[in-house]
Amino acid sequence: MLNIFNSEMDFIIDWERKNMDVTMKDVAKLAGVSLSTVSRVLNDSSLVREETARKVKKAVDKLDYQINDSARILRTNTSNLIGVIGAGMERPFLANLLKGIEAEARERGFALIYGDSDGELEKEQSYLNIMKQKKIDGIILITTNYYNDLLSIVKNYKIPVVFASGYINDPEISCVTVDNVAAAYDVVEYLCQVGHQDIAFIKGPDLDLLASQERLRGVKLALRLSDIEYDPKRFIEGDFTFESGYSAAKKIINKFPDVTAIFAFNDEMAVGVISYLKEHNIKVPEDISVVGFDGIELGKYIDPALTTIKQSGYQLGLRSIEILNRVINQEKIEDNKVFIPHKLVVRESTNKLNEFTTNKEVISNNRG
Repeated sequence: MLNIFNSEMDFIIDWERKNMDVTMKDVAKLAGVSLSTVSRVLNDSSLVREETARKVKKAVDKLDYQINDSARILRTNTSNLIGVIGAGMERPFLANLLKGIEAEARERGFALIYGDSDGELEKEQSYLNIMKQKKIDGIILITTNYYNDLLSIVKNYKIPVVFASGYINDPEISCVTVDNVAAAYDVVEYLCQVGHQDIAFIKGPDLDLLASQERLRGVKLALRLSDIEYDPKRFIEGDFTFESGYSAAKKIINKFPDVTAIFAFNDEMAVGVISYLKEHNIKVPEDISVVGFDGIELGKYIDPALTTIKQSGYQLGLRSIEILNRVINQEKIEDNKVFIPHKLVVRESTNKLNEFTTNKEVISNNRG
């Protein structure tokens, strides 16, 4: 009896009997359409009627058809893959940034290849090489210590790139970031306005990317305009972790017992500062005001609630993919430096200096 595939079940049984890989021809036959129609549906063409597209997608599902990525890359010169290289992405703000990247990438039909380098150049270069082999369409670099080295490699590979969470003075590179200079300036200006003159700072690592350097620039500018002398000894280095904030607070109290405010360059370090001060019976904000940067959720729930610069990591991630997609498609970008909004959120960890009598004796007695 001649099998002419006059039913879907006959077709599927016959295909299984042959034990062959499903091809576009199989999908076309089951759906009753041409090969070109299947191709258009798989490439999301708007030229196919909705009813026809549903038939093709139903056939794809029934046959569990898998698109040949290598063939698609050769045909379209696109992989629909985006590479993301970062360091310390377990930190709350950066994890939220990655969520934004994932959400917008998924919306635009991209899959992600992600590598956390732990701030090691060798790892970052290794990830870049792997991503190049995967024919990624573009790459997002986040908080890398070695941005100059990586950008040189990326440019050599001619891969579209967006730098997230940092400003780079390069007309060929698009950046999406908060205005770190302006935001840090806002913090110091606020502290000065509420009476603080003896301020200490916890910065990021000296080798860290531009975000920390930009915040330092903003601090210096605000100090100068407030007629406060810049003292590099008052800048203690941290690494953006809770532990480094805790350790830096100890150094500050030992070296500068008269300090009335501490500005940590991210919220995690600020939370570490508050923890140290509370353990040593130094009241916040009665004895020392504390300010952070980023606006992570934890800051709202600690006691006292943290004054901070709020920026949206999620929005930063969304915008990074949006801009990268435009770079990939060679669309005109009016300004390759995109700033997301920031806001100084004043909570209970800071207050006017003259509202309390700073207990210098308490601070002095609790050093160490």
